[in-house]
Amino acid sequence: MLALAVLLAHAAPAVAQRVSISPTIGVYIPTSELVKAANGEQFKQEVGLALGGRLNLNFSPRFGILTSVTYVPSDLKLDLATGEQVKNDANLLFGSARATFYVLPTTAPVWLNLNGGASYVRRGGDAYAGLRDKDDIGGVIGTTVGFHLGSLLSFYVAADDYIYGTRIDESTLETEKQTQNDVHLAIGFGVPLSGR
Repeated sequence: MLALAVLLAHAAPAVAQRVSISPTIGVYIPTSELVKAANGEQFKQEVGLALGGRLNLNFSPRFGILTSVTYVPSDLKLDLATGEQVKNDANLLFGSARATFYVLPTTAPVWLNLNGGASYVRRGGDAYAGLRDKDDIGGVIGTTVGFHLGSLLSFYVAADDYIYGTRIDESTLETEKQTQNDVHLAIGFGVPLSGR
């Protein structure tokens, strides 16, 4: 029992030293129209500011887990066949949980990782007020390059691709799901909760 207690006492700080949290700011880029109707009308989510945060748990300099939350205040633009445009408030909330592999380890001055996992997308605002199914589950893949700025801070640039199915219709905002790709580009500062 005493030996087990000693092992647990040493294991907890070792894990805590690999936990970091970071605020992020960036840009959200939808890569395609949500709907392109036969009559020429189309719905498209606007490019917007992306605000969020990340929590990293690294089990070694090569492997870890990344979770993230990002909020995007945006608009949904309707291009009418007449040439007119109508915009409505349409914000997005993205969440993810991913496995991370460090091509260049976290112990190096410059580190690089590849990550992938599951994503959650929530739609809100006036544009989606009548939509019954506002939640989408999908995948996310990404890469991050970071630079250590001393022992207590790191700076990084990240690119993520959220891939999911969404249900949007040009008249009722409800139809079968179609694949959507949303790209997030972000910068952030990582702060270790207890060492590197």
